[in-house]
Amino acid sequence: MKTSSQIVSMTAVSEKSTDDPLLKIIQRSFPDAESYEIEDTIKQANAEGFETNLHGLVEEHESTSAKASETVGDPSYDEKNTSILHEKGGLLVLESMKGTFFQTSPLTPDKAGQCLKAIANFHATGFQDESILASVADKLCEFGGSYHLKNRNPKELKNIQKTWNDFSDGIATAAPELFGRESIKDLAKRIQYMAEYISQELSPAPSDEYATIVHGDYKAMNVFLPDQGENSKPIIIDFASTGLGLGMSDVAMHITHALDPKYLIDGGEEALVDVYLDALDKALPDHHSYPRDVALRHYRLAVIDYFRFIMGRLWRGATLETFESRKDSKNSVYVNRSVEAAINFIERADRYLSEFEEERKNVEL
Repeated sequence: MKTSSQIVSMTAVSEKSTDDPLLKIIQRSFPDAESYEIEDTIKQANAEGFETNLHGLVEEHESTSAKASETVGDPSYDEKNTSILHEKGGLLVLESMKGTFFQTSPLTPDKAGQCLKAIANFHATGFQDESILASVADKLCEFGGSYHLKNRNPKELKNIQKTWNDFSDGIATAAPELFGRESIKDLAKRIQYMAEYISQELSPAPSDEYATIVHGDYKAMNVFLPDQGENSKPIIIDFASTGLGLGMSDVAMHITHALDPKYLIDGGEEALVDVYLDALDKALPDHHSYPRDVALRHYRLAVIDYFRFIMGRLWRGATLETFESRKDSKNSVYVNRSVEAAINFIERADRYLSEFEEERKNVEL
């Protein structure tokens, strides 16, 4: 998919304080904009000049944040009952795209590096800024990310051992030695036991070290990449799962989602993480840093966390035939359309999980 500068920009104006946390995020995210203003009543104009009044944003005392559920039933809602939307609206922030862009998946390491630099700059806008992150947790999502354990149907984790057994039966012929290992046979059981521990390690409070604002669904197709020769930066889209978290949750998802496994071996995986860390270091104020050893620990935790989601949600009912049917679906996670990528992901998750199983054992001694 390609697009040029045909997106209609939107202006929002008001006399809100320049200390407003949302305004700070907008200013840092769009440094080249000529002005930054917010209004409670926002008008969005389409190409024909039609105006829609979005008066009635989510109230200051209300929250869209995911909270820990008191029950384990299936999330449900009545599609015909729209009363929850009455008197509500939202804030749209649009930037006119200059130049020609494209979306694709999988990515080359160079293109993935561009995406990782872009998300590093986004993370830098809220990195360890408690006032901004408190607002993010309250107004957006306390547990940022579409695959965060708190945001998932509890049945995914509850049924994960059956899901894994069925998946193994359907895929094992592609790697019989791998699926014959005891650690792999027990992988779902191990994930189930470690899921809460892993999730807690990736769920910072606004005041915690290394906390930031995360995109939450950072797949390849959520980035518009500039055509070769264009003097433009990648454009990140689809912020529906944005919230509080650790930046490595975005990095781990992107690397897993978007790259052929041949680029992750022989140090390739860590090299991509280093691309992100170098960009983040350049974007952060001098008094902030993300030490490489801490970042790599968070990265490995996030790989396992993303694996839990893929195993419990996307590999349910998967077979060699379903992988074949999805092989050209660019919007599908690469480990759900390439058997080779899936096998590499399983091996990485097994290896990283062993590390944190040992860590947890030592903590609980």
